[in-house]
Amino acid sequence: MHEPDGDAAAAPSARINADGVTADGAESLRLETQAAVGAVTAHFRKVAATASTEAELSIASLATMAAAAVASLLLVVAAWLCLVAAGVWFAVENGMSFMTAFLLAGAINIAAVVALFLWGRSLMRNIGFARTRRLVFPESR
Repeated sequence: MHEPDGDAAAAPSARINADGVTADGAESLRLETQAAVGAVTAHFRKVAATASTEAELSIASLATMAAAAVASLLLVVAAWLCLVAAGVWFAVENGMSFMTAFLLAGAINIAAVVALFLWGRSLMRNIGFARTRRLVFPESR
């Protein structure tokens, strides 16, 4: 502030502390720091709330997908049983005995299971990131 006589003098409320910062400046810095901390806290809360909501949505979606998979599996099993029953009925209608038709249906089912087992076993080498583990941990060969 300027005095009426033209000399520059400090305002009485602008006391300077040992660091050379006025009391008003320190208060302003404190308020800005509190505002920044508040903004960061609000951002973290918003991120946490979003992550929580997305986790709940993911769990609900996963549960729905699991239920759909179980229902699909039951429908596939029922369809397979219908095909086997139709095959047995067709064999019996064409002169094959019940026992022979059922044994043939069982043998076909076992052959299909063995084929699927061997195919799945050939795919097992791709599970577990074996090549990646060898690259990351070369000493664990």
